[in-house]
Amino acid sequence: KTKLTPEEIEARDARRRELLEREIKKHRNGLSRAEIAEFQMKFGTEEDDDPISNPKSAVLEITYNDGIVHVPVDRAYRLSRYRAGDSVVKPKLSKVRGDQWRNARKKVEETTLELAQDVLALYATRETLTRQPFDPAKEHEVKEFEATFPFEPTKDQQKCFEDVENDMVWRSRPMDRLVCGDVGFGKTEVAMRALYRAVVNGRQAAMLAPTGVLSSQHYKNIVKRVGEGTKFNKRVALLRGGMTKTSKAGKELRRQIEEGEVDIIVGTHALLSRDMKYKDLGLLVVDEEQRFGVKQKERLKVICDGIDVLTLSATPIPRTLQMSLSGVRDTSTIRSPPPMRKPTITYVQDFNEEIIKYAIGQELDRGGQCYYVVPRIAMLKEAQRTIKDLFPDIRIIQAHGRMGRNTAEENVSSFAEGNYDILLATTVIENGVDIPSVNTIIIQDSQNFGMSTLYQLRGRVGRSDLQGYAFFLHKDGSITEQSMMRLQAIGELNELGSGFDVANRDLEIRGAGSLLGTEQSGMAAKVGFDLYMRMLKKSIRQLRGLDLPLVPRTNVLLPKGEGSMEGKRKTKGGEIVSVHAFQIPESYIPGEEERQVAETAARLAESSAQLVELTNEWKDKYGPIPAALQSKLKTLHLHACTRRLGIDLIGLMENGDGQVDCVMRSPGLRPRHWGMILPLLPKGVAPKGLDVIFPARL
Repeated sequence: KTKLTPEEIEARDARRRELLEREIKKHRNGLSRAEIAEFQMKFGTEEDDDPISNPKSAVLEITYNDGIVHVPVDRAYRLSRYRAGDSVVKPKLSKVRGDQWRNARKKVEETTLELAQDVLALYATRETLTRQPFDPAKEHEVKEFEATFPFEPTKDQQKCFEDVENDMVWRSRPMDRLVCGDVGFGKTEVAMRALYRAVVNGRQAAMLAPTGVLSSQHYKNIVKRVGEGTKFNKRVALLRGGMTKTSKAGKELRRQIEEGEVDIIVGTHALLSRDMKYKDLGLLVVDEEQRFGVKQKERLKVICDGIDVLTLSATPIPRTLQMSLSGVRDTSTIRSPPPMRKPTITYVQDFNEEIIKYAIGQELDRGGQCYYVVPRIAMLKEAQRTIKDLFPDIRIIQAHGRMGRNTAEENVSSFAEGNYDILLATTVIENGVDIPSVNTIIIQDSQNFGMSTLYQLRGRVGRSDLQGYAFFLHKDGSITEQSMMRLQAIGELNELGSGFDVANRDLEIRGAGSLLGTEQSGMAAKVGFDLYMRMLKKSIRQLRGLDLPLVPRTNVLLPKGEGSMEGKRKTKGGEIVSVHAFQIPESYIPGEEERQVAETAARLAESSAQLVELTNEWKDKYGPIPAALQSKLKTLHLHACTRRLGIDLIGLMENGDGQVDCVMRSPGLRPRHWGMILPLLPKGVAPKGLDVIFPARL
């Protein structure tokens, strides 16, 4: 340990004198001057193993291009992991000396500042948009519809329902919410309730899906729940492929939509066409948003100006995820799986016929069905021949995008009825195919698929209480480093509810691209994704109205260490060491690693709300919070508030009148901030006894 406090220096010197005296006493005739000098030379070297004479501290060793830097563990918060998988080549290390890293940061800072201005312009535009909120008096009708849901909603689903209700009913700003939930975790029910809420309020609602197969499935489900013939008796229509504005059926349906004769419209990209006119569109639900291109999304922006938008995605594309992370969009996440659901067992292997034989044979033996997916239509014939050679009597049906009108949908329906053993398909089955009897999927040439597609395909199986299996087969010769990273990630992220993590990893592998427009860029690669997002948030915070810079900690200098986040502890060796005052008792969280993670999360919480969320998680996991820990948490809550207000120091100071003042120092506080804070205080004036003093230069 190189930097010691005055107390530690004093203790060290006293200890060394004591050790020297002890050494002299060992020798009857004492020690010569040379021997004393030799003994003293050992102090502070590797030979000095006394913890007080030679204090040690745990450090992280960081290797740079031109040297090694030791960072004390208590300063680890200053480090962030470098993640930017879009740079396939390993990153070039910076030098400690020189301006290379500083310049890279400066360049990125300029970019984030520009981006932050765009983000805030978008914020401002969103806040100025208003529409009439949906009527709270109609909520009893929505509750009636909710009662028809045959399952018990999970805790996360319940939270999503509340978020969407708050957006639609209790806010005058149009909803723009991303619901990120794993495949089969109940996102569709969130959409169903939102659609019904829009319709009972006398507005039209549309549901946009990327494929005919998926839109057909949604249509059937909606008709079953609220269509004509049910007690809700709503008019639902499907705008399917081939129903162009010139065809008889297409023309008639467009007329009905324009005149308000249809309540809920389900369809694919045709819903976005310029010739589509709605009578009074109140809500648009976009399912599997990652499947739509940038141009279609730019068109969505035009259509959705002033209407509520609910986006559903299991693996949001990097750009959408980055928008959620930077706070441009509201996000709800469904992480809890339905009861009895098991994670799908995933295999990533070289392509060979033995694997195919084993996978299909195992599924047929338990009376189930299989999906077999190939990347291109041209490969279907060869794949069918391979399967037939292995299982001559097997029943196979195909589904792909170039079949005649509605043929793919009909083939999938026939397979779902159990008339076939294998559905041989391209990625048309990626979304919306929900057949509980299918619990094995084989994906040939999986190196050719994107991460989201791989994840969605795996989500087609394991949708019941039976164990699901996914086989990702690849050809060794044609695999790139990025493909390998994708397959490795999909193999690792096989827990239920890991869709958000898959998207996060995809964000690392591909980079985020442009947050607000069509161009793609990878600035995150220069400094790593984590630091990039931190810099972006900082830029946004600085440009926002109350841009008080958040401080990493508040030093509290009060008598008896009251309110301070620094404490002293005696080690087993009798050494007094400085520790963070917030320590979770071992009796509450026994595991050391788990305890450290929890303590770190609590210390780094940026607001009281984050702390409340964290303590609620602890209560669910470890039980009621002990009284001693609760009082420590109160101190943490105070610190979260002072840090948020940019207060880095609190102490007592004599004011010359024989009295003591409490001083709170906020280096970033400016008169303009104080002008914004005052109106928020009771009666719009500072509390009695509170003086705000600015330096003369301000």
